[in-house]
Amino acid sequence: MTEVNDLFPGAEDVRMQVIHKAKDEADWPFTAESGVLACVKVLKKPAVYFVPEQTPEAKRAFAIDTDLLGMSLINLGMTDVLKPYGSLETLLKRITPFVTMGRRLCAQPPGTSLSGSEL
Repeated sequence: MTEVNDLFPGAEDVRMQVIHKAKDEADWPFTAESGVLACVKVLKKPAVYFVPEQTPEAKRAFAIDTDLLGMSLINLGMTDVLKPYGSLETLLKRITPFVTMGRRLCAQPPGTSLSGSEL
C-alpha cells in the first residue's frame, strides 16, 4: 500500500541546497544572484524548484524542468525569475545543469539541507 506522503509530500520531505552565482558564470539562468535549489518527490517523481534570495521574499517557488511546456504552465505569471534568453535552446542550456543538480538532491534523505556545493 502506498503511503499518502509518498504521493503528496509535506515540508519535511523537501531537500534543499543553497546556490550562488559564481563570479564569472556566464550561463547563470536566474535574475537573483543566489537562492535555494529544492527538490521534493511529487507522485514519486522528483520536482525541482528555485527559490530566489530577494527582498521582498518570493511568494512561491519557481519550478525548473527540461520540459519547457510543463515548466511554463506551472510558473504561469512568474516573469521575473529567469534572465532574458534569446531562444529555447539557450534557456535549456542554462537550466539543465540546475535541473540535474536538483534531481541529484532528491536522491538525498528527506529533510536534507546543504549549504554549499556538495552535489
